[in-house]
Amino acid sequence: MTRRLHSHLTKKHKISPGPCRAAGVGAFVFASTALLLTGCASERPYADLWVPPRPYHADADAARPPASALDHSHHASNPAGPTQADANPTGELTLRDAVALSLRHSPALAASGWASTAAEAEARQMGQAPNPRVGFSSQNFAGPERGDTLERHTLRISQVIELADKRARRLALGEATQRLRAWDFEQQRVDIAAEAGAHYVAVVTAQQRVTLAEQQLALAQDGLDVANDRAQSGTAPGLECDQATARVALRRIALEQARQQLAAERADLAATWGAADAVFDRATGDLDTRVQMPALDALRGRLAQSPAVARWDDEIAQRQAKLHLARANATPDPTVGIGLRYFPEADETAGVAEISIPLNIFDDNRDAILAARLRVSQAEAQRRHAYTEANRLLTNAYARLESADFALTALDQDALPAAQRAYDAALESYAAGLTDYLMVLDAERTVLEIRNRQLDTALTYHRAVLEIERITSSSLGEDSDRAKP
Repeated sequence: MTRRLHSHLTKKHKISPGPCRAAGVGAFVFASTALLLTGCASERPYADLWVPPRPYHADADAARPPASALDHSHHASNPAGPTQADANPTGELTLRDAVALSLRHSPALAASGWASTAAEAEARQMGQAPNPRVGFSSQNFAGPERGDTLERHTLRISQVIELADKRARRLALGEATQRLRAWDFEQQRVDIAAEAGAHYVAVVTAQQRVTLAEQQLALAQDGLDVANDRAQSGTAPGLECDQATARVALRRIALEQARQQLAAERADLAATWGAADAVFDRATGDLDTRVQMPALDALRGRLAQSPAVARWDDEIAQRQAKLHLARANATPDPTVGIGLRYFPEADETAGVAEISIPLNIFDDNRDAILAARLRVSQAEAQRRHAYTEANRLLTNAYARLESADFALTALDQDALPAAQRAYDAALESYAAGLTDYLMVLDAERTVLEIRNRQLDTALTYHRAVLEIERITSSSLGEDSDRAKP
């Protein structure tokens, strides 16, 4: 019995790795965390699947809605999105699968795709020239009969002539806005991949908590059996049986709570790809694996490529395009027209030509130009703030990662072995009748606290990795020459 009790406590559960399965074309995965949690190979098998932020023209179809929505004859207010038939997998689930499903079926990403494609249509519209106007006028058709007043009918066509290159400036503004919506789509893509990864790590952690709770319950039940045997033999008081019974009840409660938490984490993960329920069997992964981290300065060098920072170059370009358009709008556009005038009494026709030019007396667009210029300065300040904020988040995440890495090392190499030795000694003393059951319980509690702390710290570690990858929009551990010694 003592040997069986010892085996339950010393066993360290590992999630067995599942097979690596191919994701869809264009799958966006955090490569380093995929390696951490899938455990398929020692090298980085998914590094080639990392998709860096892209300018809009690089892959316009990435954000394109269903083809039916792009048909001019389509008037449905809520077109059907992509089918969800394949969006709720069964069997074992890898991180690669979870992220690919989230990117393919996320309702939030689909909404961002609609906005990006709408901006493309708006850009085309802004490049259109103004339409000509046709008019008709009739004069003196019901007036008094006077020799010098003739009835006349005039048919004319007129056209606004845009000066100061207004059409090209509108088109430049539309294209800049289109690029901004594409960056919004990129940011949404990165955020969804990070969110799916975080929920995946939480599911793996919750699975291990359930396994640990099951081990604790089995351990408590074995302890109760030992206490009953000693009480029946008269070598221990009945109080130890009561303590062991209470301990079994607490372990059952803890196991049920761990199972409920796992169910909640599974539902959160499934929601990232739009599923109402999680039907996969388990998430595969090993929380013990760690990544070789680049130095903080090397990571800071990657901030410029992240959507949160890179978008501001296009934001400034868009506001400069607004400024150019505001300056162009200060130039009046003449309207020219030609037509025919018909005189019924004389049965004669004459040509008509006309031109009109607005006078910038009251409105010269001065304040609109000033506002646009100030908006450019605002965007430049916001770009500096975006970089500062990204750097702050990166520094904080890196500090959490280093702290968790140090804690995991200390727990694995120092705390757990020492606690295990103390438990072994207490268990042997209790079996020999040299100590009471309370010492065994105290030693066991210390071991279990360390195991729970390991899970908490591993969760913090992997979430920090995901956060750094989200902030930098790049995978970690790819550049060994930039890694910390």
